[in-house]
Amino acid sequence: MSDNNDVAVEVFRENDSFAARLIWFDCSKPGDQKMIEHFDTENPDPKLRNRPWLGMVTVKDLQFDGKNQWVGGTIYDPNSGRTYRASIRMSAPNRLIVRGYWGIELFGESLNFKKLEETSGNILK
Repeated sequence: MSDNNDVAVEVFRENDSFAARLIWFDCSKPGDQKMIEHFDTENPDPKLRNRPWLGMVTVKDLQFDGKNQWVGGTIYDPNSGRTYRASIRMSAPNRLIVRGYWGIELFGESLNFKKLEETSGNILK
């Protein structure tokens, strides 16, 4: 879950790398569409514009560097349809900093995430 409590992802191993998919995002503001009504309309590939956000793999191809960082991957922003280079590092036990950037890491944005404990099938209780 992001520190802003507005997005949750599931991190998983995919072959020899790591990836993450969107499993929840905040749609609580008046006038917001429901999660199932968000589609990848900004994708530069017209064939993917009907793809739902929910369940979408947004981070992929990250390689663990043997320390506490995953590098070499990409992160996709469905709001803009843009893909950026990505790295993730552990800032503390159960805490991650996800960095999306263009070119070098200096030119990017970071999001902080915390690991959620499982709670009887509903991560958002």
